[in-house]
Amino acid sequence: MKASRLRLDGTMITTLFHKLRGKRRKHPIKRDETGKSARRRAFEAFDQGLRPARIAQLVPISPRTAYRYFADWKRLPKNLETRYRVAKAMLKNDTGFSQGVIAVLAEALGMSAEEVVERLQKPWGLKQLIMGRWPNRAKEMRQSEEEARLDAALTLIFFVEHSEMPPQEIVDWLLLLKEKFQKEKGGK
Repeated sequence: MKASRLRLDGTMITTLFHKLRGKRRKHPIKRDETGKSARRRAFEAFDQGLRPARIAQLVPISPRTAYRYFADWKRLPKNLETRYRVAKAMLKNDTGFSQGVIAVLAEALGMSAEEVVERLQKPWGLKQLIMGRWPNRAKEMRQSEEEARLDAALTLIFFVEHSEMPPQEIVDWLLLLKEKFQKEKGGK
């Protein structure tokens, strides 16, 4: 290494210290009298159809920040905050309804009811569900079944192409296998 790289000046020490300490905010989050951050107020205004230039005037933020928030907002599902508040209120107020929702989610996502409850209790669990960021194990299982069928079909095609049996004999053999499988499946 060069001598200049080995020298530790004040800036390098400060940089090393900050990297070791972890990423921190440069400025505290400024909230209004209702406790909403500027980002949240901007997102709610975007939900109402306002444009970034207008929001920069209404919410005390720079136009550059307003456009950055707009780009972040476009990546989210429409009316996320409203959907979140409604879902949270419904789950909180009616235990019978929430148990039904948990059962439906567990079946649809291929999870246990306990795992669904555990995920919903996490700080961002409900928002992640609304944004579609929960794993869908049922879908993964369906995909693996489809992959197995595709693999079987490709194996069959390979067998037909490389066997010396006449095609009609292969079809008869496959129909016999199918009939035998259906009898076994129906007998159980």
